[in-house]
Order: sequence, then structure tokens, then C-alpha cells
Amino acid sequence: MKNVLLIGIGGVYNYGCEAIVRGTVNILKTINPNVHISYASYNYEDDVRRLADCDIRIVKRKRIGRWSWRNVLRKLLSHVNISYKIAYDTTDWLANFDTVFSIGGDIYTLSSTGAYNSTLPNFLEQCQSKGLKYVLWGASVGKFENNPSALAFYKEHLKKIDLIVARESVTVNYLRSLGIDNNVMLAPDPAFFVESPRIEKKSNDKLTIGINLSPLSALYHYKNIDTAIGKQAETICGLAKELDCKFIFLPHVLAANPNDNDLLYLREIADIVTNKGYDVDIIDTDPGFIGLKNNLTRCDFVIAARMHCAVNAITMHVPVLLLSYSEKAKGMAEYVYGTNKTVISLTDFENYHNVADIVKCWNYRSRLDEIQKFRFDLLLQKI
Repeated sequence: MKNVLLIGIGGVYNYGCEAIVRGTVNILKTINPNVHISYASYNYEDDVRRLADCDIRIVKRKRIGRWSWRNVLRKLLSHVNISYKIAYDTTDWLANFDTVFSIGGDIYTLSSTGAYNSTLPNFLEQCQSKGLKYVLWGASVGKFENNPSALAFYKEHLKKIDLIVARESVTVNYLRSLGIDNNVMLAPDPAFFVESPRIEKKSNDKLTIGINLSPLSALYHYKNIDTAIGKQAETICGLAKELDCKFIFLPHVLAANPNDNDLLYLREIADIVTNKGYDVDIIDTDPGFIGLKNNLTRCDFVIAARMHCAVNAITMHVPVLLLSYSEKAKGMAEYVYGTNKTVISLTDFENYHNVADIVKCWNYRSRLDEIQKFRFDLLLQKI
């Protein structure tokens, strides 16, 4: 690999996506300092600003025009109920790349409504037709059984990928159940390889719990956002009573879409909790993945719905209870801690008595040192 393209995310306003980009650059540059890495962005100006200190070239993603023959054909066929899915991106800018990494973590899965989007996979197959190697990178995949059309599509597509690098064993086992095995490898999430600053952890005068909750995850479990806010605020108030603690709210995604914006969501919860008389500090300065590490070290414990918020805390040696809205959290908990007792569902989070007991009795240690010794150079030889 000499010229690598990263593609697949909406932007690094999602700190997890920022971590994937930064971690991938560190991994690839460690293997080959001369490798050229580019990231194709739909959110160009903001991404350039947020990644100004990262050794990567950012290029604007080029979409197929609205009036292209493919889009016109797609629209005409839709009137007779025929689905014709196309890639959003043009392919006239790929000549200099030899490898494309599909990044984003769990982008090959169903949405909270059970839908799926085949446009990126279709584009990546076009990349292969032009001679690029296609790597699905740092991925959690599936499950697709609730959508037969998605299951059929992905069973065929995933077999065509040159290398699938899964970040947890639940994905590896699921792919094996679909008959996809020969092109699959297990490796740590790239976020574990973002360089962490040295920060001296200070003792707190009161137990301090970091909380990351997201509207996106809530929509997988609740009928609407308002119901989720009420239920989760009730849990946090219960934890405050059970543990006599204070909270730091840790947004990890600041999307334009309010249904994917942790800060807006956590503000709603914070208003309820503080009105009940409990102590909440919400991080609203948009510090990014690396900047948030300073706030994570202020926490004695973290409870996180966003998996990369959990990874961020783990890399700062803060214990984390993962909140699961999909299979990926279960797999990551087992990968890091060697047990599924370090993950609970969002529904079980409502039982604050049980959550408080988990915090009080926590005796699990992460495999961080072992994880960060992983030999990516050996893995990437396979392509």
C-alpha cells in the first residue's frame, strides 16, 4: 500500500470518526512512514479545521450529479416500484489510489428503522473494478435478519471484499454464520491507537461519573426522544441518590441532525437532573476526541452509549460500563474486559439499583496494554 483512500464517514464532528481517522493514520504511518493517506470528506471545511494537525490529505467527495443518467433512471424506475440503487460518488478521481478503506465502524448494519443503504458498498465495488484493493476497516457488521433484502445484499457484497478487519468477535462469529470467513480478521479498533496526552489524574472529593448518552442509540429502544430523555434522566437521578455522586456529561457527536447530536440530547437530560438538585457538569466546548481526554481523566467511572467514547475512556485508564443498543458493544466489552458483565442494554440501564451495584463492585481490568501491541503490519500483509 502506497496511496490509501479513507472513505465512509459523514464527518469528524463525530469524535469516534475522528478517532478512526487519526488512529488509522498512526497505524499506517508506523508500518510505512512514506505511505500517502487521503480522506474523502462530505464535510470538507469543518474536517480540515478539526484535522489540521493530522498527517492526512483531505479531499472533497465528488457526488454524481442530480441530473446524471443514473439518477434520472433511478427516479423513473421508482415510479414503477423498481429499486435501482447507485453509488453517490463519481469514480473519475481514483486513479492515484491503490487501496480504499471503508471506515466508520458500524456503517454496515441496519438503522433504527430497519433500513439499509447500499450506495457506499456499490461505490467500493466500483473501486475494485478499477484495480483498488478494498478493506472494510475497524468494522462491526450486522445483524441483517430483520431485513431480508439487506441480508441478501450484504451476504453477496461482503464475500467480495479483499479484507474485512473486524474490531470484535461478535462480528467475526456473525460473518462466519453467513459463510464469510476467508477474508475476515480480528483486530483492535483504530481508536485505541490515537496518541493520548500524559495527564495527571487528580483525586476527586466526591465520586465522579462520566455519562455519555446519545439520541441515536435511544431511538433503537424507545418510541421517541422525549420518552428516552425522561427515562434516562430518572436513572441518573437514581444513581445520584444511590452513589452520592456528581456527573460529567460527555457528548461525543455534535451532528447537525438533532437526532444524532449528543450535546443537545444531554442538555435536555441535564436540565431535568439539575432541577432535581443534583450536580452535573456538561462538556459543551467541542474539544474533539483528544481534547475530551482531559475531561475523561476527571472521572472515576464512565457509562457510555457511544462505543468510541468508551474506547476513549479505556485509553485513559478509566473503567467503563458500555450501554448496548447493538451487537457491537457486547463484542467490544468482551474484547477489552474478557467478559460480557461490563455491558448492559439501554433498557437495563433503567434499573439504576443494578447499575449502582455494578459501579460499586467493579473489579474488571482492561487488556489495553495487550491491545496496543497488536501487529497490524502482519495483518495488512494479507492484501
